[in-house]
Amino acid sequence: MNSSRSIRSNASIGDRASPNFLIKRSDNIPNRSSSPPLNNRSSLIRLQDTDKNEPLTKNFNEDDIKYHKIAFERCIDLSERGVITNRERFIQALNYVGYDLPKATIDQLWSANHEEITFKSFERILNQEKSIDERILEEAFETLYSKDKKFDWNIDFNKFRTDMIEKGDRLTEVEFEKLRRLLGTENGKIDVKKLTKSIGENKDNCRQKIIIEKKEQRRDEIERLSSRPNSPKLNNNNNVRIRIDSTSQKLIIPSGIRSVQIKGAFFCEYFDSPTDALYFSIGYSFEIKKNTSVWITLKPITSPYHAGSLFKNLDVRLLLFEKLPRSTERRLIQISSARSGIKSYIELNDLPKGSYEIIPITFGGVLRPRTREVNERPPIKTLRETRGKKYSMSKDYRDALEYIFDVFDFNDNKQLDRNEYNLWTIRTTGEEITNEDWLSIRDHVSLDEGEGISKENFFKLNDFEVQDPDTTETDLWAGLKSIGFNYALELDMMCPFELTVHVNESNIHLESTSFVELTEIKKILIKFLQNKSEKIKINSTVQCFNYHDDCGSILIVDNKGPHNVRISAQVVNSNNAALTLPIDSRKPPIINIRHETSQIIWFAHKLDSLRPMELDANVQVQ
Repeated sequence: MNSSRSIRSNASIGDRASPNFLIKRSDNIPNRSSSPPLNNRSSLIRLQDTDKNEPLTKNFNEDDIKYHKIAFERCIDLSERGVITNRERFIQALNYVGYDLPKATIDQLWSANHEEITFKSFERILNQEKSIDERILEEAFETLYSKDKKFDWNIDFNKFRTDMIEKGDRLTEVEFEKLRRLLGTENGKIDVKKLTKSIGENKDNCRQKIIIEKKEQRRDEIERLSSRPNSPKLNNNNNVRIRIDSTSQKLIIPSGIRSVQIKGAFFCEYFDSPTDALYFSIGYSFEIKKNTSVWITLKPITSPYHAGSLFKNLDVRLLLFEKLPRSTERRLIQISSARSGIKSYIELNDLPKGSYEIIPITFGGVLRPRTREVNERPPIKTLRETRGKKYSMSKDYRDALEYIFDVFDFNDNKQLDRNEYNLWTIRTTGEEITNEDWLSIRDHVSLDEGEGISKENFFKLNDFEVQDPDTTETDLWAGLKSIGFNYALELDMMCPFELTVHVNESNIHLESTSFVELTEIKKILIKFLQNKSEKIKINSTVQCFNYHDDCGSILIVDNKGPHNVRISAQVVNSNNAALTLPIDSRKPPIINIRHETSQIIWFAHKLDSLRPMELDANVQVQ
């Protein structure tokens, strides 16, 4: 379920641009411990001498060393004293200070330092390796185009794009177009000087941002210590009491209304710790030609791979966005606030004609990251078997792949079209399907023009990897874990759903658009919900906004002060609620709220709509 293609693209589908939200699928996300590792793009292997006594080859000034220290400390393992013990965090620290090294070099450095990087060894590596700067970039361009007699620091964009692809950076059409606009190319030419300068400026901006963040953290620590000379003292204590009555609403849709249905799924993953969990969903678009009534419903689906029935009552909200005419912007216009049984729904009596986007969301009340102990347990299932000198797919693996095929067959037509196959590939490898990839896939399984991938061809494509002698059992498990399977072949970090749009219009199409990382959705929700919420004043600069409806409660803290504040939110009592915070915890979670920002503290979900939900919490400012 993995691939050797390199990743440099955002998670859009086909040639359609993603929604106007940041989609956190950069190089650090596929390396999360609950997701498959990506194969880095190939490049020349530069063997390095890692002798600890080798003299330094660069002269870093005091500011450089200070910046390196800050970047290093952002990535250390807190359980160890000043040491990076996670390979992906080591790569992240290098990236922070402007080093993008080949995989082979990373492997050698990691092994030579016995999988532990101290700051001293980190500095030594920075001295030995080459960082990305304007001079090196210009030398690279000069070398690449030295045989071009017309080379005058202006490169034909199409030639540049072709060379990028040949060197392994497979950007999508959308990304190349974004790059063209970013560089401001004129007459189809790239100004190399401008390109290298912009990369250098971006690096400097990143450096300044990290240094500023460190100064703010230090200032906040000083303020916190000065306000607590002897022992912790809470200067505010505010109770948040929530009661949501039972409801027995039943969704009634008039007969004769056309409906269109599509499938999807929520995915959860994390980096080093379950507290770093990220949630992903899928966006869907549709268009109506006239003003009409619309009903949008979502129903979670469980399978034999889901242990228990908890996911049947998943904490779900539906967000409806209006696509603004002649713009890539989208405006949130509705959030679901009602349920009928296990279905969440939006009902609009008169939705104006136009283009719309639906994004289902969940934030961890029910779909939670597995614990580190469960994530690191050894596999108890086998994914491939040995027959003589050949490998074959085990029945357990084949059954799991069959289920995955059905999940990503969004329109239920027994085939994966390019868009659906692309989403599966993004999820399992972090990579887009390029035109060349798709042509290669079609050749391997003899597809006709416009034909999708059948279930048998899906098995065939995955069987190529199973039979590859270089593929390990770990490689196969990496793909399954990215979907949400644990080593017991249980789905504990993915929940599929059915999305249905009912509308009085004969020619309506519902299409998947992209993966959406839900962190960005929170920022949009805060602005949308503040005017619809009950205000709870904590002090002169900090206040809470409590939004609640038949589905549950969303609590927002707004810090209008000039300094960061630390909020503790202790849930002391709950009934019929699934919550993103721990309940009855002796050590309530401490949440840092940046100055002049707002943050969502909890999502509370009413589990049984036929019973009231009660929640009692203490929100305190330290």
